Formats: sequence, C-alpha cells, structure tokens
Amino acid sequence: MQNLDTLFPHLEHPAQVVAHLLEYVRKTGAGTSQIPNLLKASCNHLDTLGRRLDDLGQYVPPDSDIKLGVNNLKNLLNSSEDFSLQQVASDLAHFQIRVEAMGPPALAMLRECQALASAAMQDNLSGAEFCRLGSETDDIDDLQKWHLLHLEALLLGNQGREFSDDSALQDAIELLRSQALILVQNHERKEQQAITLETLGTLLGIIGQRRSGTRYLEESVQAYHETLELCDREKTGAVWASAQNGLGNALGVLGQRQSDDDLCNRAIEAFGQSLQFRTEQKTPDEWASTLNNMATVFHSLGRKNKDSKILKRAVDAYKEVLRVWTKSSTPLDWATTMFNLGTALSSLGDHRRGPRTLEQAIAAYNSALSIRSRELLPEQWAITQNNLGTTLQKLSERENSIERMKRAVEAYQNTLKVWTRESMPMTWAMSKANLGVARRHLAEMSSDMENADHAISEISSAVKVFRGASHAKYTELGEEQLSLARQLLARLIAEEQAGG
Repeated sequence: MQNLDTLFPHLEHPAQVVAHLLEYVRKTGAGTSQIPNLLKASCNHLDTLGRRLDDLGQYVPPDSDIKLGVNNLKNLLNSSEDFSLQQVASDLAHFQIRVEAMGPPALAMLRECQALASAAMQDNLSGAEFCRLGSETDDIDDLQKWHLLHLEALLLGNQGREFSDDSALQDAIELLRSQALILVQNHERKEQQAITLETLGTLLGIIGQRRSGTRYLEESVQAYHETLELCDREKTGAVWASAQNGLGNALGVLGQRQSDDDLCNRAIEAFGQSLQFRTEQKTPDEWASTLNNMATVFHSLGRKNKDSKILKRAVDAYKEVLRVWTKSSTPLDWATTMFNLGTALSSLGDHRRGPRTLEQAIAAYNSALSIRSRELLPEQWAITQNNLGTTLQKLSERENSIERMKRAVEAYQNTLKVWTRESMPMTWAMSKANLGVARRHLAEMSSDMENADHAISEISSAVKVFRGASHAKYTELGEEQLSLARQLLARLIAEEQAGG
C-alpha cells in the first residue's frame, strides 16, 4: 500500500515540525488531496509568526520579562525537539495583560501573532476572531488596521475554500468590501487597495465557480480589472501577475459556462500576461500553476471547436508543466497534470488517424494511477479509471481490438467500486452506461451472448436512474444503446440457433 507521507511536498522545515503540523491538518478531516495545500499553509503561517514575534519584540523593553518570553517563543518555534504550537498559543495568551501596558500597536501585534498560531493549527475561524479583536484596538494606525482586516479576510477565505464553507467566504467578501477597501480608499493607499481588490477577486471567483449563473464571476472579473488599473507592473509585479492569473481563471470559467470563445481567448491572453512575470526560472511553482490554467482553457476551447491545433497547444503546455511539477517533488500536482495531459491527448487523438496519440493518453492515465491509488485517493482513482476506459474503448473501436475492449470494461468496472448508486446515483448511472456500451461492443466483436446479456442489464439499470431523475437527454441516449444491445443479443441467439 502506498505511504501517505510520500504524497506530500518537500517542505523546508524539520521533519518533527512538519509531523506536528500534519496532526492538526489530519484533525480537520480533510481529504488526502487537500493535505499538501493545508500543510503548506500551516508552514507559511508558522514562518510569518516568527517574523511577527520579531516585530512584537520591538515594542518590548530589552531587559523585561516579556522580552525574554518572546525570545523563548522564537526558540520554541525553531526547535525541532520541543516544538509545540499549543505552548506558543498558551504563552501568547499569558502575555496579554503585560503587552496591553505597552500600548495599542503592541496589543494589535500580539493579536496577529495569536491569529497566526491559530491558523497554523488549522483553526482559521479562531484566527479570524483574533484579527477582528486586533483591528478593533483603539489608536492603531490605518496600515496596521488594514493589515489585520486583510488577514482576517484571508483566513475566512481559506476556511471557505478548503472546507466548502460558503458562509465564511461571504463574510470575507463583505469584510473586504465594507471595511478593508473603504479604509485604504479613504487614506489613498493604492498598493493596499490593489492587494485588497486582488483578494476580493479571488474569493468572488471561488464562490462563482460553486454557484450557477455568472454574477459572482463577473464581479470577480471587475475586481481584477480594478486591481490591474491600480497596479504598477514594475513596482508591484507579484500582485499584477496574480491578478492577471485570477482574471484568466474567471474569464475561462465564464467562457466555458457561456460557450463564449471570445471570453476564453481573453482568458488565454491574461494568462500570457501573467507568464511575463511568472517565469519558470524566477517563480517555478507559480509559473507551472498559471501555465496549467492556460492549458485547461486551451483544452476546453480546442475540444469545443474540434480544433486539433489548439488541442496540441494544451498538450504541449501540460508537458511543460511537468518539468516543474515532478513526481518526486509534488506528486499530487504531478498526477493531476498527468491526468489532464491524458484527457487532452485523448481529445487530440480523436482528430488523428493513427493510434499513437491515444496510446500516449493511456500511458498518461496509467502514470497518474501510480499516485492516484484507490486506497488514498478513491475519487481521483475512479475518474482516472473512467477516462482510461473511455480512451481504451476509442482505441479498441479504431483497431478492432478485443483485448483493449476487455481492458476498457475492466476500467469501467473499477469506477463502480467507488461510484455507488447510493452515494452518487447520476455518476454511477453514467459509468454503468459506459460499462454497458463497452460490453455491447465486446459482445459484438467476440460474438459473446453472455456479454450482450450483461450489457442489456447494465444499460437498463442506468436508464432507470436517468428516467427517475427526469434527465431526458441521457434517458434518450440510454434507450438507444439499450435497443442496440437487445438487437445484438437477438441476432447472436438467431445465429447460434441457425448454426445448431
């Protein structure tokens, strides 16, 4: 069985510290595919906490007990043997009364440290509450207040993104609009205004992808445009590039949802702009992420328009991403990119006569399955098996290969070990229908009545679910396939009787 720890990215922290943080991640109940990002976020919060403790120390008299306490906390964070976030959080709470005497900025800084400690322990909501308390501290300057408001929105946004908490997302969006943005507009702080708008665009985009309609996505696009109007690419290149990438994502989803080629092309243009700053040499992970996003839009556009040249651009982009997202360094990202590459190659293979492109797609899916195991990533294993089955079926029909069709049947059967009728009825029905159609082809190729009979049973089961869900299109397609399967069985029975 695959070792869970092999799926995590290599982090620049002692193994004991990472193991400590991992325990907090696991307590959230997050899925395996979420763990790397959550673990990376904990490490980032930990690093920021170290810097904020330095800032807190500047408010403290050098010979005071509290100065010694802050130094002890820093040592605790840097210790692989004695590391304990619970102890850090406890000590910070004990500092409160004495820090209050040092003035409002010191107290607000303490609140930020408490927020970061909570966030590192994957308690985003407690972290957001500490930020709220800090931002409401009297007599702090507008920049410190904005910083706490923005961090509060980020933590609420993280809660919403990672744990499907739309209420937290809405709270973060409202906080940015009603407080953080107004604060920096009133004080004419353009850089902070741009950062706030970029964060707002990101959160609107997340909720927009979850909701039907286009309202949130359109608001996301507007927020990113306003960000870019404020950004100086030379001075705030990272924010500018992030906004271009976010704009590309929002436009890409809008383009796919509305079947609008112009929006998709604008998304590709935005990604291209982002890649002028996010280079493979300077920011490899961000470069790979943006290029991966661009490849997704290429694939969608190429498949819609049946354009092999655009599909080839998607394939080439995914291959470039694999230079950075390697199996050893980022195994989950590597496996996802391999899966996406397989899907793009399968689409491209539809437009090429030879078998080579479809064979490459099959190889990519099999590579992805070396990480996407049923034990650790059941949902991702199932979707990869489903797509593998589809591609094997295509190639079998092209080559008239019984062996490949058998493998397609096996892949579809695998999906049904995860996608059950009780838990995912429509997904189960679609996979059941795929299995039935593959069985029908196999029965026809091998003149096998048993497989023809199985095909009728499997397609019938799928049609019942489609009809029960009032899904007219799938019901009609299923009934057509059911009719073909019944005709095949009748013909095979007649041929056997005639031969007998």
